[in-house]
Amino acid sequence: MLVETEDAPSSAGSSSNSPLGKIKKFIGDRAHPLSQGYLCVKGKASVDMMEAEDRIIYPQKRVGERGSGQWERVSWDEALQDIAERMNAIIDEHGARAIAVQALPPKEYFAYDLFLEAIGSPTFFKHDAHNCFTPQLMSDVLTFGMLTTYINFKNVEDCETIVLWGVNLTETNGSKAVRVKDAVRKHGAKTIVVDPRPTRSAREADLWLRIRPGTDAALAMGMINLMIENDWYDADFVENWTIGFEELKARAAEYTLEKTAARTWIPAEDILEATRLFATSNSSALYTFIGATMGGNSISTLRLMGFLPALTGRLDQPGNNCTHLPVNMRMPSYYRPGAESDDSERLADQISADKFPLLSGPTALTAPYPNPAHVIDAMLTGDPYPVKALWTDCNPMVGLEDSYKVLEALKTLDLLIVSDMFESPTAHLADYILPVTNHLESNAITEYSGLNIISARVKCTEPRGEVREEADTVMEVLRRMGYGDKLPVQSYQELLDYRLAPLGITFDEFAEMGTFIGPDERGKYASGKLRPDGEPGFNTPSGKIEFTSKILEKFDYDPLPTVQEPMFSPLEEDGTQSELVADYPLVLITGTRAVEYYSTLGISIPKLRKRRPWPGLEMSPETAEEYGVEEGDWVKIEVSNTENSIVRQVAFIPGMDARVVNAEGLWYMPGEDLIEGTLMVGANVLTPLRDDIDPIMGGSTARCLVCRISKVENQIKAIAAE
Repeated sequence: MLVETEDAPSSAGSSSNSPLGKIKKFIGDRAHPLSQGYLCVKGKASVDMMEAEDRIIYPQKRVGERGSGQWERVSWDEALQDIAERMNAIIDEHGARAIAVQALPPKEYFAYDLFLEAIGSPTFFKHDAHNCFTPQLMSDVLTFGMLTTYINFKNVEDCETIVLWGVNLTETNGSKAVRVKDAVRKHGAKTIVVDPRPTRSAREADLWLRIRPGTDAALAMGMINLMIENDWYDADFVENWTIGFEELKARAAEYTLEKTAARTWIPAEDILEATRLFATSNSSALYTFIGATMGGNSISTLRLMGFLPALTGRLDQPGNNCTHLPVNMRMPSYYRPGAESDDSERLADQISADKFPLLSGPTALTAPYPNPAHVIDAMLTGDPYPVKALWTDCNPMVGLEDSYKVLEALKTLDLLIVSDMFESPTAHLADYILPVTNHLESNAITEYSGLNIISARVKCTEPRGEVREEADTVMEVLRRMGYGDKLPVQSYQELLDYRLAPLGITFDEFAEMGTFIGPDERGKYASGKLRPDGEPGFNTPSGKIEFTSKILEKFDYDPLPTVQEPMFSPLEEDGTQSELVADYPLVLITGTRAVEYYSTLGISIPKLRKRRPWPGLEMSPETAEEYGVEEGDWVKIEVSNTENSIVRQVAFIPGMDARVVNAEGLWYMPGEDLIEGTLMVGANVLTPLRDDIDPIMGGSTARCLVCRISKVENQIKAIAAE
């Protein structure tokens, strides 16, 4: 974005030494290769977030019982010294692995990697490791050797047919949504949207496949069968660059068009047309993300979806799915494919490494993370080892499944530190809340997963109060603990330069550039650009696209993807109606996001709250009529897998299947008791936190529960009055 202050204008491409003053206005940066000037409503509310009255701008120490919300302002010196001493005491009693950290982009990440490496702990508690980017990256590494189910959004105008599968770009990534719209309006691209909800992308699509939640694998397998049956695939490419085709062909044959339509609730003619359009266009690309990772059996599902562009034979060609080599800089572990070889000893007994060796430990396919269910269990039981401290810049009380269990686990901790701008429900439980910078107050390197670009975010105003850079706080605690000699740098500014050093530039030089785009070419698999040995092929054990995975076979998994019914499903495996339907007749989606909030950030900002004041339960008007409720009414939601329930406000969304409702994810009611405000409306009260949903990494079933609803009145009056 371009920012104008009272002293001088600055931008994302200006020097970090520019004069700083009070922000008067800012606009989107039209020179940015992805956003091209687009700003979402959250971006437009950036100053509101920065200047919010309820923002934490001084270190806060808990003085009452955990969860009482009683705080006192303390100095940074007092807070950091106490944290360091308590961390060391935990290490002395339980070992370094008893200390966990938790972070997610776009917040600070690299410093937490350095923290764990310095103290020797393997416990990076990435609370969405089972249902976000990690399963997608794992799936693509198994099939292609690196991330491939991403569209080249910088050149999306080259694409004739775009498939958006389980992604809602308008609400979650407006810059990419605008790039797709440009491809449609300016270049005549056609779009196919696979989503149970009538999102804006779905309503504007040339073809909307209104899928039954949790049946993405069945649809993908059926489309694969159609491509093979109709010879809508590149036989030469398959022969030369893939393995396992005959096995895939045999398994896909089970999913006839009729069976696929019955399982997915999508008309057969729409499935056939979508497959034909995707397979026979001169160029086509598929983009997927979180929607397909929360339906259970996610690794098989995502691999099957990746097989579709592989069968066309047009990988890494203009307008098709492309593989982008990461920019040659030091990336945080979130973006790194696999553990560092010299780190294997630290990771040998990482939580989950025994059950999920491809997710966790030294053999992990991607950055090694424990399954979140196992970390919560370790907090509660001490098995396989105690987890006694957590330092987080996230909000697991709202963001992780099974809220009651997470609450119980967080209360057991000897030390809980939250670095955040606001008192979130997780921060409400903390021993310390440490204030962090707003993105307008801080320099940063912005990474883009799946793209070969990085951008400079340049500080344009001074932080409020005693707010500090998150990384500086982390490194200062390490020094006070006695681990300063293990740090490669001593400040956040040095860390930015350290990360850019492989490119031969400093952050100040990078800020002048604004954006750095790494070298790229098409058809890299044929020229040896994807493998460390420089040989042609893909970075897989066979050197080819693996329909049957050598890695899965080595670890005694089925090497070929399977199709399974969701764990909580209205249908049995044979297609007959489940007994659950009698008591829980509706399929419930959770985990969706609205454009106003990011992981609950912004939920207390008046400008954003005015746009979206209440947590909704989306349903069709036909569903509302059947259950005797009207738009704006409040209903109780009960599910088959827990006795706990929540309440939500009815929101109409015409076009939704009458058998499906959606409880928007990541909500809590701001107020004095943030825990009560979470347990009253939070969707994750209903979702199970289990490790048996996906055989390879645990999985999530947040997008396909079954529920019943009933109108409520009395307990909602107090909420509406707030």
